[in-house]
Amino acid sequence: MQVLTLSLGLVALLAAQVASQSAPSSNNNLYANYDYCQGVTPVAGKTYKPIKGATLQKVQVLMRHGDRTPSTVLPGDKTNYNICSNPAEYNLVAPASSHSLRTVSSALRTNILVSPSENLFASGYWSGNCEVGQLTNKGSLQTRRVGEQLREIYIDQLHFLSKRLDPEEVYVRNTYIWRTRTSAENFLDGFYPARTRDSKNSVITLNTYPQSIETLILNPTACPKLGQLYQSFFKTPTYANHIKTNYALMQKVNTILGVDKIPTVNTTLNGDTVMPRLCNNLPLGCNPQDPTQCLTRKDVVDIMTQSTFLYSGIFRYESTAEEIKRLAVGPILKTLSASIRATQKAAASYKSSSNKSKDKRRARPFELYSAHDQSLDQILAVIGQQNLPWPAYGSSVIIELWKTAAKKDVIRVLYEGKVVPAHPKLNCTLDACPLETFLAFIESYVPTNIAAECSPY
Repeated sequence: MQVLTLSLGLVALLAAQVASQSAPSSNNNLYANYDYCQGVTPVAGKTYKPIKGATLQKVQVLMRHGDRTPSTVLPGDKTNYNICSNPAEYNLVAPASSHSLRTVSSALRTNILVSPSENLFASGYWSGNCEVGQLTNKGSLQTRRVGEQLREIYIDQLHFLSKRLDPEEVYVRNTYIWRTRTSAENFLDGFYPARTRDSKNSVITLNTYPQSIETLILNPTACPKLGQLYQSFFKTPTYANHIKTNYALMQKVNTILGVDKIPTVNTTLNGDTVMPRLCNNLPLGCNPQDPTQCLTRKDVVDIMTQSTFLYSGIFRYESTAEEIKRLAVGPILKTLSASIRATQKAAASYKSSSNKSKDKRRARPFELYSAHDQSLDQILAVIGQQNLPWPAYGSSVIIELWKTAAKKDVIRVLYEGKVVPAHPKLNCTLDACPLETFLAFIESYVPTNIAAECSPY
Protein backbone atom coordinates (compact mmCIF):
# COMPACT_ATOMS: atom_id res chain seq x y z
CA MET A 1 0.00 0.00 0.00
CA GLN A 2 1.30 3.40 -0.94
CA VAL A 3 1.97 5.68 2.03
CA LEU A 4 3.06 9.24 2.48
CA THR A 5 6.77 9.95 2.76
CA LEU A 6 7.47 13.53 3.77
CA SER A 7 10.50 15.15 2.25
CA LEU A 8 13.05 16.90 4.43
CA GLY A 9 11.85 20.24 3.11
CA LEU A 10 8.20 19.65 4.02
CA VAL A 11 8.95 18.27 7.46
CA ALA A 12 11.33 21.14 8.17
CA LEU A 13 8.32 23.38 7.54
CA LEU A 14 7.03 22.35 10.96
CA ALA A 15 10.15 23.63 12.66
CA ALA A 16 10.43 26.69 10.46
CA GLN A 17 6.86 27.93 10.81
CA VAL A 18 6.33 26.86 14.40
CA ALA A 19 9.70 27.68 15.91
CA SER A 20 10.74 30.29 13.34
CA GLN A 21 13.94 28.40 12.71
CA SER A 22 15.10 25.59 10.46
CA ALA A 23 15.95 22.14 11.79
CA PRO A 24 19.51 21.99 13.15
CA SER A 25 21.91 19.83 11.22
CA SER A 26 22.17 17.41 14.15
CA ASN A 27 18.53 16.46 13.57
CA ASN A 28 18.76 15.90 9.83
CA ASN A 29 19.17 12.15 10.28
CA LEU A 30 15.77 12.08 12.00
CA TYR A 31 13.97 14.35 9.54
CA ALA A 32 15.37 12.81 6.38
CA ASN A 33 13.26 9.63 6.47
CA TYR A 34 10.26 10.91 8.42
CA ASP A 35 6.93 9.41 7.40
CA TYR A 36 3.81 10.33 9.40
CA CYS A 37 2.06 7.20 8.14
CA GLN A 38 4.78 4.81 9.28
CA GLY A 39 7.14 5.24 12.21
CA VAL A 40 10.67 3.84 12.15
CA THR A 41 11.72 0.99 14.42
CA PRO A 42 15.40 0.03 14.89
CA VAL A 43 16.34 -3.18 13.06
CA ALA A 44 18.53 -5.90 14.54
CA GLY A 45 21.98 -6.07 13.00
CA LYS A 46 21.33 -3.04 10.81
CA THR A 47 20.25 0.20 12.45
CA TYR A 48 20.38 -1.18 16.00
CA LYS A 49 23.77 -1.47 17.70
CA PRO A 50 24.25 -2.32 21.39
CA ILE A 51 26.59 -0.22 23.51
CA LYS A 52 29.95 -1.90 23.07
CA GLY A 53 31.11 -3.79 26.14
CA ALA A 54 27.95 -2.90 28.09
CA THR A 55 25.20 -5.11 29.54
CA LEU A 56 21.54 -4.24 29.03
CA GLN A 57 19.61 -3.88 32.30
CA LYS A 58 16.15 -2.56 31.36
CA VAL A 59 14.04 -1.46 28.39
CA GLN A 60 11.05 0.91 28.41
CA VAL A 61 9.16 1.23 25.11
CA LEU A 62 6.60 4.00 24.61
CA MET A 63 4.78 3.16 21.38
CA ARG A 64 2.20 5.19 19.53
CA HIS A 65 -0.76 3.14 18.34
CA GLY A 66 -0.90 2.18 14.67
CA ASP A 67 -2.81 3.68 11.78
CA ARG A 68 -6.36 4.67 12.73
CA THR A 69 -9.50 6.29 11.44
CA PRO A 70 -10.24 9.98 12.17
CA SER A 71 -11.26 10.92 15.69
CA THR A 72 -14.41 12.66 14.46
CA VAL A 73 -16.92 12.35 11.62
CA LEU A 74 -17.22 15.56 9.65
CA PRO A 75 -20.72 16.49 8.52
CA GLY A 76 -21.28 15.11 5.03
CA ASP A 77 -18.15 12.92 5.05
CA LYS A 78 -18.67 10.37 2.26
CA THR A 79 -15.36 8.56 2.70
CA ASN A 80 -15.69 4.78 2.59
CA TYR A 81 -13.63 3.59 5.56
CA ASN A 82 -13.90 -0.09 4.73
CA ILE A 83 -10.51 -0.82 6.27
CA CYS A 84 -11.36 -2.42 9.61
CA SER A 85 -13.01 -5.68 8.59
CA ASN A 86 -10.09 -8.00 9.32
CA PRO A 87 -8.42 -6.84 12.53
CA ALA A 88 -5.29 -8.80 13.37
CA GLU A 89 -6.10 -8.89 17.07
CA TYR A 90 -8.27 -11.57 18.62
CA ASN A 91 -9.72 -11.97 22.11
CA LEU A 92 -9.20 -15.53 23.29
CA VAL A 93 -11.93 -16.76 25.60
CA ALA A 94 -10.79 -19.62 27.85
CA PRO A 95 -12.74 -21.60 30.47
CA ALA A 96 -12.86 -19.86 33.84
CA SER A 97 -10.60 -22.50 35.43
CA SER A 98 -7.92 -22.35 32.76
CA HIS A 99 -5.50 -19.87 31.27
CA SER A 100 -4.20 -22.28 28.66
CA LEU A 101 -4.05 -21.24 25.03
CA ARG A 102 -4.54 -24.89 24.10
CA THR A 103 -7.90 -25.07 25.81
CA VAL A 104 -9.36 -21.91 24.35
CA SER A 105 -13.06 -22.35 23.78
CA SER A 106 -13.48 -19.67 21.13
CA ALA A 107 -11.88 -16.66 19.49
CA LEU A 108 -13.74 -13.37 19.29
CA ARG A 109 -13.14 -10.64 16.75
CA THR A 110 -14.72 -7.18 16.78
CA ASN A 111 -16.46 -5.91 13.65
CA ILE A 112 -18.15 -2.50 13.32
CA LEU A 113 -21.40 -2.35 11.33
CA VAL A 114 -22.49 0.71 9.35
CA SER A 115 -25.62 -0.46 7.61
CA PRO A 116 -28.17 2.05 6.21
CA SER A 117 -30.62 -0.81 5.71
CA GLU A 118 -30.51 -1.70 9.41
CA ASN A 119 -29.66 1.56 11.20
CA LEU A 120 -31.73 4.72 10.73
CA PHE A 121 -28.81 6.91 11.88
CA ALA A 122 -26.26 5.46 9.43
CA SER A 123 -26.73 8.32 6.94
CA GLY A 124 -25.02 10.66 9.42
CA TYR A 125 -21.93 8.47 9.58
CA TRP A 126 -19.24 7.63 7.03
CA SER A 127 -19.64 4.36 5.14
CA GLY A 128 -17.60 1.21 5.69
CA ASN A 129 -16.96 -0.76 8.85
CA CYS A 130 -14.83 1.47 11.10
CA GLU A 131 -15.54 3.16 14.39
CA VAL A 132 -14.26 6.67 15.12
CA GLY A 133 -10.59 6.52 16.11
CA GLN A 134 -10.38 2.76 15.54
CA LEU A 135 -7.16 0.93 14.72
CA THR A 136 -7.31 -0.11 11.06
CA ASN A 137 -6.14 -3.37 9.52
CA LYS A 138 -2.96 -1.54 8.56
CA GLY A 139 -2.55 -0.25 12.11
CA SER A 140 -2.84 -3.76 13.51
CA LEU A 141 -0.13 -5.01 11.19
CA GLN A 142 2.09 -2.00 11.95
CA THR A 143 2.11 -2.61 15.68
CA ARG A 144 2.55 -6.34 15.26
CA ARG A 145 5.59 -5.59 13.14
CA VAL A 146 7.03 -3.36 15.87
CA GLY A 147 6.76 -6.34 18.22
CA GLU A 148 8.48 -8.59 15.69
CA GLN A 149 11.32 -6.14 15.15
CA LEU A 150 11.94 -5.62 18.86
CA ARG A 151 11.84 -9.37 19.41
CA GLU A 152 14.67 -9.69 16.90
CA ILE A 153 16.68 -7.18 18.96
CA TYR A 154 15.98 -7.93 22.62
CA ILE A 155 15.37 -11.68 22.36
CA ASP A 156 17.20 -13.01 19.29
CA GLN A 157 20.15 -10.60 19.08
CA LEU A 158 20.83 -9.60 22.69
CA HIS A 159 19.24 -12.59 24.50
CA PHE A 160 17.97 -10.05 27.02
CA LEU A 161 14.60 -11.79 27.47
CA SER A 162 13.60 -15.45 27.38
CA LYS A 163 12.78 -16.94 23.99
CA ARG A 164 9.58 -18.37 25.41
CA LEU A 165 7.21 -16.09 27.24
CA ASP A 166 7.84 -15.44 30.89
CA PRO A 167 5.06 -13.05 32.01
CA GLU A 168 7.25 -11.85 34.88
CA GLU A 169 9.62 -10.29 32.35
CA VAL A 170 7.04 -8.24 30.44
CA TYR A 171 4.98 -5.38 31.87
CA VAL A 172 2.35 -3.79 29.61
CA ARG A 173 0.28 -0.68 30.11
CA ASN A 174 -2.14 0.95 27.69
CA THR A 175 -4.48 3.92 27.97
CA TYR A 176 -8.23 3.55 28.42
CA ILE A 177 -8.72 4.27 24.68
CA TRP A 178 -9.54 1.21 22.57
CA ARG A 179 -6.88 1.63 19.88
CA THR A 180 -4.00 1.53 22.37
CA ARG A 181 -5.26 -1.76 23.80
CA THR A 182 -5.51 -3.37 20.37
CA SER A 183 -2.09 -1.95 19.48
CA ALA A 184 -0.67 -3.59 22.61
CA GLU A 185 -2.33 -6.89 21.71
CA ASN A 186 -0.83 -6.81 18.25
CA PHE A 187 2.61 -5.81 19.55
CA LEU A 188 2.56 -8.81 21.90
CA ASP A 189 1.46 -11.08 19.06
CA GLY A 190 4.67 -10.10 17.28
CA PHE A 191 6.88 -9.98 20.39
CA TYR A 192 5.72 -13.30 21.82
CA PRO A 193 3.62 -15.08 19.17
CA ALA A 194 1.53 -18.11 20.16
CA ARG A 195 4.28 -20.57 19.23
CA THR A 196 6.49 -19.08 21.98
CA ARG A 197 3.90 -19.41 24.76
CA ASP A 198 3.58 -22.51 26.89
CA SER A 199 0.21 -24.04 27.73
CA LYS A 200 0.67 -22.76 31.28
CA ASN A 201 1.99 -19.43 32.47
CA SER A 202 0.90 -17.72 29.24
CA VAL A 203 -1.23 -14.80 30.43
CA ILE A 204 0.02 -11.22 30.00
CA THR A 205 -1.83 -8.56 31.95
CA LEU A 206 -2.76 -5.32 30.19
CA ASN A 207 -2.64 -2.63 32.88
CA THR A 208 -4.84 0.43 32.44
CA TYR A 209 -5.41 3.52 34.58
CA PRO A 210 -8.97 4.85 34.92
CA GLN A 211 -9.63 7.70 32.48
CA SER A 212 -9.94 10.31 35.22
CA ILE A 213 -6.41 9.67 36.53
CA GLU A 214 -4.61 8.69 33.31
CA THR A 215 -1.01 9.94 33.20
CA LEU A 216 0.11 8.87 29.73
CA ILE A 217 -1.64 11.87 28.16
CA LEU A 218 -2.33 15.46 29.16
CA ASN A 219 -5.13 15.19 31.72
CA PRO A 220 -6.97 18.44 32.64
CA THR A 221 -9.61 16.41 34.51
CA ALA A 222 -7.07 15.23 37.06
CA CYS A 223 -5.20 18.56 36.97
CA PRO A 224 -7.55 21.55 36.43
CA LYS A 225 -4.64 24.03 36.37
CA LEU A 226 -3.32 22.18 33.34
CA GLY A 227 -6.62 22.80 31.57
CA GLN A 228 -6.33 26.51 32.31
CA LEU A 229 -2.79 26.68 30.98
CA TYR A 230 -3.75 24.74 27.87
CA GLN A 231 -6.63 27.10 27.08
CA SER A 232 -4.49 30.17 27.74
CA PHE A 233 -2.12 29.06 24.99
CA PHE A 234 -4.87 29.70 22.44
CA LYS A 235 -4.94 33.36 23.49
CA THR A 236 -1.23 34.00 22.97
CA PRO A 237 0.32 36.01 20.10
CA THR A 238 2.20 32.84 19.14
CA TYR A 239 -1.03 30.98 18.48
CA ALA A 240 -2.75 33.98 16.86
CA ASN A 241 0.16 34.44 14.46
CA HIS A 242 0.10 30.75 13.63
CA ILE A 243 -3.59 30.91 12.70
CA LYS A 244 -3.05 34.11 10.72
CA THR A 245 -0.17 32.59 8.79
CA ASN A 246 -2.22 29.51 7.91
CA TYR A 247 -5.64 31.13 7.50
CA ALA A 248 -5.72 30.78 3.71
CA LEU A 249 -4.84 27.08 3.98
CA MET A 250 -7.49 26.59 6.65
CA GLN A 251 -10.16 28.26 4.52
CA LYS A 252 -9.20 26.24 1.45
CA VAL A 253 -9.31 22.94 3.32
CA ASN A 254 -12.59 23.58 5.10
CA THR A 255 -14.26 24.80 1.91
CA ILE A 256 -13.20 21.64 0.08
CA LEU A 257 -14.36 19.51 3.01
CA GLY A 258 -17.71 21.32 2.91
CA VAL A 259 -17.57 22.54 6.50
CA ASP A 260 -16.62 26.20 5.97
CA LYS A 261 -20.03 27.35 7.25
CA ILE A 262 -20.22 24.96 10.22
CA PRO A 263 -18.91 26.83 13.30
CA THR A 264 -18.06 23.71 15.32
CA VAL A 265 -15.42 22.51 12.85
CA ASN A 266 -14.46 25.37 10.53
CA THR A 267 -11.99 27.11 12.86
CA THR A 268 -9.31 24.40 12.75
CA LEU A 269 -7.10 22.88 10.10
CA ASN A 270 -8.84 19.49 10.43
CA GLY A 271 -5.60 17.65 9.74
CA ASP A 272 -6.73 14.66 11.76
CA THR A 273 -9.73 14.12 9.48
CA VAL A 274 -7.78 13.93 6.23
CA MET A 275 -4.46 12.33 7.12
CA PRO A 276 -5.97 8.83 7.57
CA ARG A 277 -7.33 9.12 4.04
CA LEU A 278 -3.87 9.70 2.63
CA CYS A 279 -2.24 7.01 4.79
CA ASN A 280 -4.77 4.48 3.47
CA ASN A 281 -4.70 5.68 -0.15
CA LEU A 282 -8.32 6.84 -0.02
CA PRO A 283 -9.80 9.80 -1.93
CA LEU A 284 -8.69 13.01 -0.24
CA GLY A 285 -11.91 14.94 -0.83
CA CYS A 286 -13.37 17.51 -3.23
CA ASN A 287 -15.55 20.58 -2.83
CA PRO A 288 -19.19 19.41 -2.85
CA GLN A 289 -20.11 22.61 -4.73
CA ASP A 290 -17.20 22.39 -7.19
CA PRO A 291 -15.93 18.83 -7.86
CA THR A 292 -12.94 20.23 -9.75
CA GLN A 293 -11.56 21.75 -6.54
CA CYS A 294 -9.92 18.89 -4.63
CA LEU A 295 -7.35 18.41 -1.90
CA THR A 296 -3.87 17.51 -3.08
CA ARG A 297 -1.21 15.45 -1.34
CA LYS A 298 0.71 18.64 -0.64
CA ASP A 299 -2.41 20.20 0.94
CA VAL A 300 -2.71 17.23 3.28
CA VAL A 301 0.98 17.34 4.20
CA ASP A 302 0.75 21.05 4.95
CA ILE A 303 -2.46 20.58 6.95
CA MET A 304 -0.99 17.89 9.18
CA THR A 305 2.33 19.67 9.56
CA GLN A 306 0.58 22.76 10.86
CA SER A 307 -2.04 20.87 12.90
CA THR A 308 0.65 19.32 15.08
CA PHE A 309 1.46 22.79 16.38
CA LEU A 310 -1.75 22.74 18.42
CA TYR A 311 -0.26 19.92 20.48
CA SER A 312 3.51 20.35 20.30
CA GLY A 313 3.46 24.13 20.79
CA ILE A 314 2.12 24.11 24.34
CA PHE A 315 5.14 22.12 25.52
CA ARG A 316 7.74 24.27 23.80
CA TYR A 317 6.71 27.91 23.38
CA GLU A 318 5.59 30.73 25.64
CA SER A 319 6.52 31.18 29.29
CA THR A 320 4.02 28.57 30.48
CA ALA A 321 5.72 25.68 28.66
CA GLU A 322 7.84 24.60 31.63
CA GLU A 323 4.86 24.55 34.00
CA ILE A 324 2.77 22.67 31.45
CA LYS A 325 5.49 20.06 31.07
CA ARG A 326 5.70 19.71 34.84
CA LEU A 327 1.95 19.11 35.23
CA ALA A 328 1.37 17.10 32.06
CA VAL A 329 4.56 15.03 31.80
CA GLY A 330 5.71 14.93 35.43
CA PRO A 331 3.30 12.11 36.44
CA ILE A 332 4.47 9.66 33.75
CA LEU A 333 8.11 10.67 34.28
CA LYS A 334 7.65 9.67 37.92
CA THR A 335 6.47 6.22 36.78
CA LEU A 336 9.40 5.74 34.39
CA SER A 337 11.97 6.99 36.88
CA ALA A 338 10.64 4.91 39.79
CA SER A 339 10.67 1.79 37.65
CA ILE A 340 14.28 2.37 36.55
CA ARG A 341 15.33 2.87 40.16
CA ALA A 342 13.49 -0.33 41.17
CA THR A 343 15.39 -2.30 38.54
CA GLN A 344 18.68 -0.83 39.68
CA LYS A 345 17.88 -1.61 43.33
CA ALA A 346 16.86 -5.20 42.53
CA ALA A 347 20.10 -5.77 40.63
CA ALA A 348 22.16 -4.45 43.54
CA SER A 349 20.21 -6.59 46.02
CA TYR A 350 20.75 -9.72 43.94
CA LYS A 351 24.46 -9.03 43.62
CA SER A 352 24.90 -8.79 47.40
CA SER A 353 22.67 -11.77 48.21
CA SER A 354 24.22 -15.08 49.24
CA ASN A 355 21.19 -17.03 48.02
CA LYS A 356 21.10 -16.98 44.24
CA SER A 357 19.18 -20.20 43.71
CA LYS A 358 16.35 -18.25 42.15
CA ASP A 359 17.02 -15.50 39.65
CA LYS A 360 15.25 -12.48 41.16
CA ARG A 361 17.75 -9.85 40.08
CA ARG A 362 15.50 -8.09 37.54
CA ALA A 363 12.44 -6.00 38.26
CA ARG A 364 10.23 -5.49 35.19
CA PRO A 365 13.11 -5.74 32.69
CA PHE A 366 10.84 -4.96 29.71
CA GLU A 367 8.01 -2.43 29.78
CA LEU A 368 5.63 -1.50 26.97
CA TYR A 369 3.51 1.65 27.23
CA SER A 370 0.98 1.59 24.39
CA ALA A 371 -0.12 5.19 24.04
CA HIS A 372 -0.60 8.18 21.72
CA ASP A 373 1.43 10.63 19.67
CA GLN A 374 1.07 13.27 22.39
CA SER A 375 2.35 10.74 24.96
CA LEU A 376 5.62 10.39 23.07
CA ASP A 377 5.91 14.04 22.07
CA GLN A 378 5.51 15.45 25.56
CA ILE A 379 8.35 13.24 26.83
CA LEU A 380 10.50 14.28 23.89
CA ALA A 381 9.70 17.90 24.77
CA VAL A 382 11.40 17.34 28.13
CA ILE A 383 14.47 15.34 27.12
CA GLY A 384 14.99 16.17 23.43
CA GLN A 385 15.82 19.10 21.21
CA GLN A 386 12.96 21.43 20.43
CA ASN A 387 12.04 20.50 16.88
CA LEU A 388 11.98 16.71 16.73
CA PRO A 389 9.48 15.28 14.20
CA TRP A 390 5.98 14.52 15.40
CA PRO A 391 5.43 10.86 16.45
CA ALA A 392 4.16 8.85 13.51
CA TYR A 393 1.82 5.86 13.54
CA GLY A 394 3.60 2.92 15.17
CA SER A 395 6.58 5.05 16.23
CA SER A 396 8.38 4.48 19.51
CA VAL A 397 10.57 6.15 22.10
CA ILE A 398 12.84 3.49 23.60
CA ILE A 399 14.63 4.09 26.90
CA GLU A 400 17.43 1.63 27.67
CA LEU A 401 19.41 1.20 30.90
CA TRP A 402 22.91 -0.18 30.36
CA LYS A 403 25.82 -1.03 32.65
CA THR A 404 29.10 -0.25 30.92
CA ALA A 405 32.31 -2.21 31.04
CA ALA A 406 33.47 0.33 33.64
CA LYS A 407 30.42 -0.62 35.79
CA LYS A 408 28.71 2.73 35.18
CA ASP A 409 24.93 2.88 34.70
CA VAL A 410 23.93 4.89 31.61
CA ILE A 411 20.73 5.70 29.75
CA ARG A 412 20.28 5.58 25.99
CA VAL A 413 17.13 6.92 24.29
CA LEU A 414 16.10 6.04 20.72
CA TYR A 415 13.43 7.67 18.55
CA GLU A 416 12.73 7.02 14.88
CA GLY A 417 15.34 4.28 15.25
CA LYS A 418 18.13 6.70 16.20
CA VAL A 419 19.61 8.31 19.29
CA VAL A 420 17.56 11.32 20.43
CA PRO A 421 19.39 14.68 20.20
CA ALA A 422 19.35 15.75 23.86
CA HIS A 423 17.79 18.88 25.31
CA PRO A 424 20.62 21.38 25.96
CA LYS A 425 19.77 21.58 29.67
CA LEU A 426 20.16 17.84 30.10
CA ASN A 427 23.96 18.28 30.03
CA CYS A 428 24.66 14.88 28.50
CA THR A 429 24.16 13.03 25.25
CA LEU A 430 21.48 10.37 25.05
CA ASP A 431 23.72 7.74 23.51
CA ALA A 432 25.09 7.07 27.04
CA CYS A 433 23.84 9.61 29.59
CA PRO A 434 24.97 8.94 33.19
CA LEU A 435 21.96 7.44 34.96
CA GLU A 436 21.86 9.90 37.86
CA THR A 437 22.20 12.86 35.49
CA PHE A 438 19.23 11.60 33.47
CA LEU A 439 17.07 10.73 36.46
CA ALA A 440 17.79 13.97 38.30
CA PHE A 441 16.76 15.91 35.20
CA ILE A 442 13.44 14.14 34.57
CA GLU A 443 12.63 13.99 38.28
CA SER A 444 12.98 17.77 38.45
CA TYR A 445 9.72 17.84 36.44
CA VAL A 446 7.83 15.66 38.92
CA PRO A 447 5.47 17.76 41.09
CA THR A 448 6.19 17.50 44.81
CA ASN A 449 2.66 18.52 45.80
CA ILE A 450 0.43 17.60 42.89
CA ALA A 451 -2.80 18.75 44.58
CA ALA A 452 -1.45 22.23 45.24
CA GLU A 453 0.21 22.63 41.84
CA CYS A 454 -2.90 21.45 40.01
CA SER A 455 -5.23 23.75 41.88
CA PRO A 456 -6.64 26.42 39.55
CA TYR A 457 -6.93 28.92 42.42
